[in-house]
Amino acid sequence: MEHLISIQSALELPAPLFIDLRSPAEFVEAHIPEALNIPLLDNEERAIIGTIYKEISPEKATEEGLSIVAPRLPELYAKLKELSQNNDIILYCWRGGMRSKALCQILSVMGIKHYRLEGGYKAFRHFVLEYFSQPFLQEIIVLDGLTGVGKTDMLEFLIRDNYPAVDLEGLACNKGSVFGHIGYSQAPTQKQFEGLLFSILYKVKHNPRIIVECESSRIGRISLPTSFFTAMENGRRILVYDSLENRVKRLVKTYTLKYTRDNDIELSKALDHLRKRLGHIKVNYLLELLDKQEYNSIVKVLLEDYYDPLYRYPDEPSLNYELNLNAQDMAGSIDKLKSLLNLPG
Repeated sequence: MEHLISIQSALELPAPLFIDLRSPAEFVEAHIPEALNIPLLDNEERAIIGTIYKEISPEKATEEGLSIVAPRLPELYAKLKELSQNNDIILYCWRGGMRSKALCQILSVMGIKHYRLEGGYKAFRHFVLEYFSQPFLQEIIVLDGLTGVGKTDMLEFLIRDNYPAVDLEGLACNKGSVFGHIGYSQAPTQKQFEGLLFSILYKVKHNPRIIVECESSRIGRISLPTSFFTAMENGRRILVYDSLENRVKRLVKTYTLKYTRDNDIELSKALDHLRKRLGHIKVNYLLELLDKQEYNSIVKVLLEDYYDPLYRYPDEPSLNYELNLNAQDMAGSIDKLKSLLNLPG
């Protein structure tokens, strides 16, 4: 028997596993976070069926679609049966129509427990937009500090220990500067970023406060939802500071952790974009250092001449902040942040 379920009810299930039946191209553009893509049609097949639907008839499109999918049913059945053993599987397509409904009817006959998402991915997208259209009510703690002081490291520690923290740069696959994309895979679409952010925030909605790193309203090509960014601007400010030497070491370690030659090529292109700001002589000098892979020297120059004048945060404790964290004591700083998060609402 088929069970139709709303997106809100689906998100409250104890072990939801969303199954996206759309084509790989649709999935890449945007999908429900953590969903598993089991496409009924590949990209080319979907285009063919779409053309038949528009130019001939919906009935003919359905016939052709069934002829393509029918040989794959045994494999689909085996896969979904296995997944349903320990999860509440929720199948969806674009609008909860032909693709998901047809497969759900087959699964009902075969006795596999499942749900069909009412309204499909479109319903999830509407739910996300509605969520961000409202004022953001949780208190946001914002980590300020110069580049390389370890703000992202702190967030990663908190996330690992299941505290309500969000790595916005990690979600956007961009560190928010001319060098921000280096070392990251392809950035998500705006739709997918908003879905990812919503998914994290929805899971911690009962926490009175969350922690993020200070960001502008845009991270690379991604724009933060207005309600969320407004709450960040009005949030509590915490300063993180460290020595220039430690910041250089931290950034070089991060850069070389997943080093590829492509990173140097991208860094060279990014340096060229700074000629107007730093001048030709300095950029040429940095490119010479890059050829020698002298990353410590490159990072030091970029911090002193580009990043620090750009962001202008204090490099020592400041009375303008309610709490100052020395990143040299990373463990102690993490404990202080955890204490803030553990305060009663």
